[in-house]
Parts: sequence; structure tokens; C-alpha cells
Amino acid sequence: MTATVELTIAIVITETHYEQEMLSHFRELGIKGFTCMNCRGQGHHQVYDEPFIDHSQTRIEIITTDEIAESIVDYCRQPRFESHAITAYLETVRVRDPERFIA
Repeated sequence: MTATVELTIAIVITETHYEQEMLSHFRELGIKGFTCMNCRGQGHHQVYDEPFIDHSQTRIEIITTDEIAESIVDYCRQPRFESHAITAYLETVRVRDPERFIA
């Protein structure tokens, strides 16, 4: 049986117009890859619709090291994002090929 390694997945749910800015910053932090998907929902902030696209929120998932994942959450908790529909949280995952996810 192949051994697995424990890594962290950072999950960011953000207003779609922040997606590229965040991904650019996350690349600077050292991420190797990411997955993005359209999403919708409601939490602390009211749900709104973007007039020119069919979704208003994006879910970004990044499997990485604890250190980078914590930096991603710290970035998303900046005061300038406090009034926006942005959240970030971490989960532990087990992977077989860690070199696919970390540099």
C-alpha cells in the first residue's frame, strides 16, 4: 500500500471580482496549483448578483503546506475585506503524491 502524506487545503470563498487578485497573491506565497469553481450561498453578508456574469462568488481550493495555508487565511482576513463576502478556512487532507501539490 502506498503511503500518504498529510497536507492542508485552504478553501477561500470570495466575491468573484477578487479572484484574480487573490490568486496572484497566493502564487507569490508559493502555491503550486489551485482549483476554482463558481458557487453561491448566503452567510453573514447578503447574497448579491453580478449583473454581467452568472455567479457572484468563487470557491478557491489550494492543497499546500500548513505555513502557506495559514498565510492565505491571514491574507483573506485583512481589514479591507471585512465588509465583503469573503471567508477562508483550512482542512487537513492526505495525499499520495505530495510533490504534485508543493514545491
